[in-house]
Amino acid sequence: MRNRARTATFDGMITSVYWQVRRFARRFWVRVTLISCLAILAAVLSPLSHFLPFSLKAEIDEESLDDLLSILTNSMLTVTTFSLSIMVSSHLAADGNATPRAHRLLREDGRTQTVIATFIGAFIYALTMTVMLNLGFFEQDNYGMIYLVTVGVLALLVVAMLRWVAHLAGLGSIEATIGRVEESAIASLKARCAYPFLGARPLSEAEIPEDAAVFHSKRFGYIQNIDTNRLNECASDWATRIFVSVSPGDWVGAGDPLGQVDLETLDEEQENAIYAAIAIGDQQDYDQDAIFSLVVLAEIAERALSPGINDPRTGIDVVSRLTRMIGEMPPERPIDPPTAPAVYCPPLDMRQMLLSTLDPIARDGRAFVEVQIAVQKAYALLSRHRDPDLAEAAVALSARALSYAREGIPVIEDLQRLAAVAPADYLAETTASEPSRRVSSLLGDERQMNIERSDG
Repeated sequence: MRNRARTATFDGMITSVYWQVRRFARRFWVRVTLISCLAILAAVLSPLSHFLPFSLKAEIDEESLDDLLSILTNSMLTVTTFSLSIMVSSHLAADGNATPRAHRLLREDGRTQTVIATFIGAFIYALTMTVMLNLGFFEQDNYGMIYLVTVGVLALLVVAMLRWVAHLAGLGSIEATIGRVEESAIASLKARCAYPFLGARPLSEAEIPEDAAVFHSKRFGYIQNIDTNRLNECASDWATRIFVSVSPGDWVGAGDPLGQVDLETLDEEQENAIYAAIAIGDQQDYDQDAIFSLVVLAEIAERALSPGINDPRTGIDVVSRLTRMIGEMPPERPIDPPTAPAVYCPPLDMRQMLLSTLDPIARDGRAFVEVQIAVQKAYALLSRHRDPDLAEAAVALSARALSYAREGIPVIEDLQRLAAVAPADYLAETTASEPSRRVSSLLGDERQMNIERSDG
């Protein structure tokens, strides 16, 4: 357990400062600005042209440098416009065919942003250098280094174009979108596994005093990030403990309780310090919310199972990916020693993870026997998981899936196949007055089945 604490990745220890830096770096204009700053670098390095071989300095004049910059200026504007149109079209396709949440993830894709930022940055570089050249900022002896920097920009463009061509092969497709969302989900789950309970102690081990002061949310929104290290610093300064009752991804309203502090009262300064460690925003965030990426995957499967698309194989593909990722998660155990020993956080809700992913697929795929079989096989595998809460939830939700199938699959033989792989041997209750029915009664005689359907 100590090794796990030492090898916890920094991605898992998402402090509020690091989280803000990551969000800032994902903005498109940041990458464009970095590439454009090569013009400043070229201007700074231009005096070093005196160290170049004399033959190279003699062959580079203003005309040759201006020709090279003109090629960059004219070509990059066209390439950038074409690339942006492709990016917008592919993202709109992903929005329509997959889910709007996947579109937001694709919009922050580092590979796409880097390539297009290279194109735009090269255009701005060439334009800036042309203006500076025409205004006489450089002497004749300084053209050599500027020419070499420009050749370096051309090399970056060649690499960017090769990456762009390879990336265009699947941009906007369902398979590529699923793969991108899965990458995000794996990263979030690995971070959570490396940093269980967000580095704090389990909330279930805490004995919360009855008179503990409650701290509340100041706005409506989703919990995006909880900086337990910062909370631990607050608790250490105040010689107390902090009990967090919310998790990343929870939606809270203004005035809702976020947790308690082992103090009789909290002054305004203390409340502000705690509130600064808990980021609340209008949208769910992929970084610390381990369930959100899985939900986005499930939404892609639900869209594929809609009558307008009717693609059960995509639903089965998503079920297999979800099963693998959830099944590979170890039971959540606190690291020893915790990185935030004075803070207590709730565990990852495994039942909610299944209820938000596989259960909607079973509901929307109730008429597809192949999808129902894939879901039941997933529940059967997860029912043997080392985490008892996850295993229990898998059996309970298997019963719900059988109830969905009862309403959507008309053939008795298909229901028999389904019951053979399901870990649950009963149906979930469909109304408050109707008791649960055994699968054996479901698979009774066909006439009784038709009577029940007509009565329903």
